Amino acid sequence: MIKKLRLRFILSALFSIFLVLAATIAAINVSNYVRAERDTATLLDQVVDRERESLVKQNSFDYVNRGQPGGQGGWGQPGQPGGNPEEQPEKPDEFQFKESDPNKDDPRGQYFITVFNTDSSVEYTYFHMISVDKEADQQMAITVYNGNKLTGKIGNYSFKKITKTDYARQHYYSATWNNTGYRMDYEEVDEQVPFTATYVVFVDTTEASKSFGNWLATSVIIALVSYTIIATLIIVSSHFVFRTSEESYKKQKAFITNASHELKTPLTIINTDVEILKMDHGENEWTDSIADQVRRLTMMTNQLVTLSRLDEANMQNYPFTVFSISQLAKESVDAFLPTYEKSGFKFKSDIDEDIDVRANKYLINELFYIFLDNALKYATPKGEIIFNVKKTNKNKLEILFSNDTDDKEVDINQLFERFYRSPKNSKKEGSGIGLSIAKEIIELHKGKVSASLRNGKIYFNISF
Repeated sequence: MIKKLRLRFILSALFSIFLVLAATIAAINVSNYVRAERDTATLLDQVVDRERESLVKQNSFDYVNRGQPGGQGGWGQPGQPGGNPEEQPEKPDEFQFKESDPNKDDPRGQYFITVFNTDSSVEYTYFHMISVDKEADQQMAITVYNGNKLTGKIGNYSFKKITKTDYARQHYYSATWNNTGYRMDYEEVDEQVPFTATYVVFVDTTEASKSFGNWLATSVIIALVSYTIIATLIIVSSHFVFRTSEESYKKQKAFITNASHELKTPLTIINTDVEILKMDHGENEWTDSIADQVRRLTMMTNQLVTLSRLDEANMQNYPFTVFSISQLAKESVDAFLPTYEKSGFKFKSDIDEDIDVRANKYLINELFYIFLDNALKYATPKGEIIFNVKKTNKNKLEILFSNDTDDKEVDINQLFERFYRSPKNSKKEGSGIGLSIAKEIIELHKGKVSASLRNGKIYFNISF
């Protein structure tokens, strides 16, 4: 019992510490991941803002005081400096690339950005990184531009697509000319001209990913080492913590065993005296009462000894052998059947043939006796009692005990607790230890037991 308690303590403590460490490591790494994603989003926005400023400067111009006289005191002809600013040279059809030294310190890191005009054509691609294939990188930007995602990842790159409208300052003279090529009039123009562009920016997150991966691996290793040290300390300290309890428990078991043995002698003497009284003076209600109490005390004493030995969970106390549980079950039925019939119970049994098990025969026989005797004591008069032993397809053994009951006060959850008896049956013969012994026997054989109450019947399902 103490060994089981100590094991449960160790497992519960280790599980709790595992949850705390796992939650802490998860929280730290999730926080780092969120921060890394937030920093990447900030970098993407910074690159876009920088390129927007650059594009605004590119689309702005100032022609004040740049005109040249164009004959007879006039201003220059169209296409000349000082002429019509709208006559700009056409841009080439091929892609335009701009780049800067990738080794130059830039808080935005390694990145490239492609700018698209309103007609979906590429204005240019700016690189602040070493690009193996500029056309391929720009084509990747075009793919993102034509796609539906505004943010995401491609390989080691995080990308963002955003469309913005900005205003370029254009300052110039607007002149009118006559047919002879002389300026007739002019006016100074200073305006904010709107233009719209779409920016597709890629930031290299290789270093950030490595940093996050290294931190994740380091934190996991630290957690595992810490968990191992804590587990070792818990296991070692639990030995000292439970030492006092173990000594007290051993003394308690020794007391129960010694007291049980000491009680056997006076009980035997009392039983012998009662038999002599019956022979000399005949049976009466007093001798019958004494004999019943002696029998009850003897049974309780034997049960306490059995329970004490089962608590030790020492397999040497109950060696396992291979035997036919089918035959043992039939023998148990034969032993109780006459009493059932005499008491008016309807008894049904279904026992599969040729089921061999490796178990302790004495304990399994005791298990059958407890449940069959329990049904005899507490079943509804003239009720039905069922006993089944079946072998399932999964090589499992299923045992069922069932009987009618009118006890609605029974607590199913406490049925297997020691000395528990329902209020209605508290005055009936019994000690309240039988089902506790049955549970210990089942657990010693690595089995499971459950109880349920349905439609006026109580069911005990046992599986091995």
